[in-house]
Amino acid sequence: MPGKKHQATVAGGEPSKLKVKKRGKKKTFLEKDHLYGILEKRNINRVKFGVDKVFDTWYGSNVYFNLDTLKLGCIEDDDDDDEHNNVDTNAAESIWLDTLYVCEYCFKYTDNNVKLMKHSQLCSFKRKAPGRIKYKSPEYTIRRVKGSKHKLFCQCLCLFTKLFLDNKSMFFRLDNYDFYILYETGSTKPMGFFSKDLVSYNQNNLACILVFPPYQRRNLGTLLIEFSYKLSKLDSIVSGPEVPLSPFGLISYLKVWSQLLCYHLLEGDLTTMGGISLKQLSSVTGLRINDIIMTLKHLNCIGDDNKIYLSILRTWMNKHGKNGFMVQDEYLLLDD
Repeated sequence: MPGKKHQATVAGGEPSKLKVKKRGKKKTFLEKDHLYGILEKRNINRVKFGVDKVFDTWYGSNVYFNLDTLKLGCIEDDDDDDEHNNVDTNAAESIWLDTLYVCEYCFKYTDNNVKLMKHSQLCSFKRKAPGRIKYKSPEYTIRRVKGSKHKLFCQCLCLFTKLFLDNKSMFFRLDNYDFYILYETGSTKPMGFFSKDLVSYNQNNLACILVFPPYQRRNLGTLLIEFSYKLSKLDSIVSGPEVPLSPFGLISYLKVWSQLLCYHLLEGDLTTMGGISLKQLSSVTGLRINDIIMTLKHLNCIGDDNKIYLSILRTWMNKHGKNGFMVQDEYLLLDD
């Protein structure tokens, strides 16, 4: 398991100094985007997440490996080499590692199942999760973990995320990021997270979001997105996610944006207004004007006279919005 002495969590030096093998002018499988570790193909077959969760990776990433040997980085040498899940060092175009073993509490990793089992029993985050609680309902808890304080935890989390998101996310310079980690209340096993860039020029309220594969299809992405807008409201800013959004990310956001617009126009502060401008709609909902326009077009509720047909919104609300919002204000703990 990588310990605190492996702050970069990647073999071969700092991530910005990773070596790549060049073959003329054309980029190879190893070279597609070595700064962010993006590969064109999957190179890790599957992940064992904790003691009982096994699932396939979705994307390839070289950041777990020493690119000179294609072996997993940060593995301490010992006498049980035969138990390691070694890679094929001559197969740069194929799977480099069959199974990556990842702690479901702290995201430290190894290629050895025995090491994972031993570590899981002793992991300090099994007893107490990192960070400060910012939301706690009977069902879910969200903790804010500062990248500047829990560097190794956040770095390992970002490395893990790269196996399931096809984007250029940072994984080593994280001092200016906060991570909001989602747990079931009473548990210390993370189910998903989003990150927030504290020095975002566009004042984005979310940089990266992922619900881990074992916990998907439970509307947890909606919960995290709703919570990100609660943070924006606390800061008294109109905000939104970093763009461009992935196709799946856009679907999730359109659902949240539609819910917000329908609520405020049908049941909230805007119900008594005869007419409303996009600027007023943005101020009340906390959504950016471009996101409002995109959502209204998605709902197909704007007529030729630029009026919003509330009957269409009611139909959408009856179909999708009966259960209301997932984040309940009474459980927010945002005062520092």
